[in-house]
Amino acid sequence: MNISQLQMKTGMKYPLATVLSYGPNRKVASKLVVSIFHRPGQTEPTAVEKWLGQGQDIRQDPVVMAAVNEFKARHFVVQTVSDARVMGCPHQEGIDYPEGQECPQCPFWTNLDRYTLEPKSLDRPLTPDQILAGLSCGRDAQPMASLAAAEHHRQRLVEPFILAVERALDHPQDVPPDDAQLFSYALAFLAKWREPRAFQLVLRWLSLPGEGAFDLGGDTVTEWGSRLLALTCGGDPTLIKHLIQNREANEFCRGQAIEALALLVAGNQQTQLEIADYFGWLAREGLEREFCTAWDSLVTASLDIEAITAFKDLRRAGEEELIDPFILDELDEVEAAPRGEQIASFRRHFVPFENIAAETIWWACFHERGSDDWGSADVDVAEEAQFLEPTLDDYSAPEPYIAPPKIGRNEPCPCGSGKKFKKCCGG
Repeated sequence: MNISQLQMKTGMKYPLATVLSYGPNRKVASKLVVSIFHRPGQTEPTAVEKWLGQGQDIRQDPVVMAAVNEFKARHFVVQTVSDARVMGCPHQEGIDYPEGQECPQCPFWTNLDRYTLEPKSLDRPLTPDQILAGLSCGRDAQPMASLAAAEHHRQRLVEPFILAVERALDHPQDVPPDDAQLFSYALAFLAKWREPRAFQLVLRWLSLPGEGAFDLGGDTVTEWGSRLLALTCGGDPTLIKHLIQNREANEFCRGQAIEALALLVAGNQQTQLEIADYFGWLAREGLEREFCTAWDSLVTASLDIEAITAFKDLRRAGEEELIDPFILDELDEVEAAPRGEQIASFRRHFVPFENIAAETIWWACFHERGSDDWGSADVDVAEEAQFLEPTLDDYSAPEPYIAPPKIGRNEPCPCGSGKKFKKCCGG
């Protein structure tokens, strides 16, 4: 984001001050540049002042900020426009280091585009610090190069990913948007790598009261929750059961925990009989006798693993109006079908985390072009794909894909067969 782009914001009032920060990396600013403009379309500022800091982030220095305010007051500034990001290296090419070379004092910015945080040249791969920055940078296109490069730095990224998730969970109400994005990417990679330390973090996240889990992770709660639990728990369902019975947790999160147990059966980490018995207990007495979405999840999970022994108790709960009768209709169908048919279908549709780009393509931020978000870089997915093949041979960029709306199991199949979705393409 340069000065002219900042001025393009509609409704600007003049005299106008733009404030840009520069530093040795994306998080710490050591240089502040304030420019004054007196009219729209002005290409060169009327006045410019620069401040340099030592050690701490200059934006947190009260002496510097007081000087900035005095400078703006001296020029009768009516409005100030700033960008929260660090805009690149604080040193000037041709002055602080030779023309055409990289700054020797700021290795973070070596070969890195300061706007997109993607590599400028394929000959020099991204470092772990640059990958982390790329995965936390707000944008409207996937950070394909950062996603691909992360696969090659697993050993060096596990710890930073865990720390990123912990930071967000320590203060879930005050997580900046960029850190929230890194939170979700970190969970996805940790699940793909089956990192056992991630399990407690996923539990903490899904156990947040109220809407806390959604505030932090958005729709990843219902899109990923069950898989994250199943892939990181090491096959032990004990703490997942505690989440199911935690009435302080969000009902959707509890439902995800129920579905995670079904996934453990699909992955042969728990027996069908053990989980079916537990599902029956939940239906009899384990879940509170009041309607919540966890009940629907219990029916769906029981259907998926053919927990026939739990069906009687589920029907009784239906009589108490604890379960949507619409979904109870399927109990008879699964009960009458050949044993093993439904669970075999469920196993075929269980997909572990393998391609993080494909797992995240549905994020709303990648489909909101033209939004007035100064923190986003207008980078096309196809443009980013050019960074993949030449140096990252084992990574295949997915075709851009927008997930369609979910189809109810008893709705007509969109293929036009006239059958219910569950009996046709969704079977």
